[in-house]
Amino acid sequence: MSALSEQYAVALFELANEKNQLKDIQSVFSNVLNSFDDEDRRFFVHPNIHKDEKKAAIKALELPQLFNDFMNVIIDNHRFDSMRDIFVDFNDLIDRMNDVMYIRVYSKTKLNQTQLDNLKQSYEKKYQRKVMIEPHIDESIIGGLRFEYEGKVMDQTVNQTLSKLKHRLTK
Repeated sequence: MSALSEQYAVALFELANEKNQLKDIQSVFSNVLNSFDDEDRRFFVHPNIHKDEKKAAIKALELPQLFNDFMNVIIDNHRFDSMRDIFVDFNDLIDRMNDVMYIRVYSKTKLNQTQLDNLKQSYEKKYQRKVMIEPHIDESIIGGLRFEYEGKVMDQTVNQTLSKLKHRLTK
């Protein structure tokens, strides 16, 4: 996340929220990003292609007016390369509004559904928020779990325990 992408995301979020179009804009934004290939991206970032041609290409997509206007601002300010970051920041704002929390859980092996459900329920109870668990496998982990969420890391792995023990013994 950059301050620049966050500014664009906040502006789009506030306008879409004001017009009760958050879900629609989120869906359109996602569809537009997923439909653009490398050739499309090169077209929109090419300095020798006039802004009017780029805006005409966007207009031809028949997007909702709010998103069309947003894309025009992106084109005017040469920010097309920031679109993915803006989308991530836009989604983060929606998640914050809806009290959604994402937790990445790292383990040596794949966690089963019961384990994931138990973690989800535990964190929802602790934080009084909707929790989305994102499981990841990290083969370097000897045992235990590492949690990452909202810029925090809670490392309950054997690796971390051994590292702390080694540090204490070498003092």
